[in-house]
Amino acid sequence: MNYQLAKLYRGKHFVGYGIAVNGELLEGQLSARTESRGGEPPTVTVTFRLTAEHIENQPVIQLNRV
Repeated sequence: MNYQLAKLYRGKHFVGYGIAVNGELLEGQLSARTESRGGEPPTVTVTFRLTAEHIENQPVIQLNRV
């Protein structure tokens, strides 16, 4: 999976940024805040709305196997 920072437009008007995977915006995004500091790569902080499905069906990922 490769994610990208997407520019969001409503008609011709730029409305902000979001995170996309394979060209599709991830669902449930409420906001995306970008930040850049001199000499460092930029960062983005994204806020998601969690649904009951997100909370109840959590995958278990073993980090020592990744």
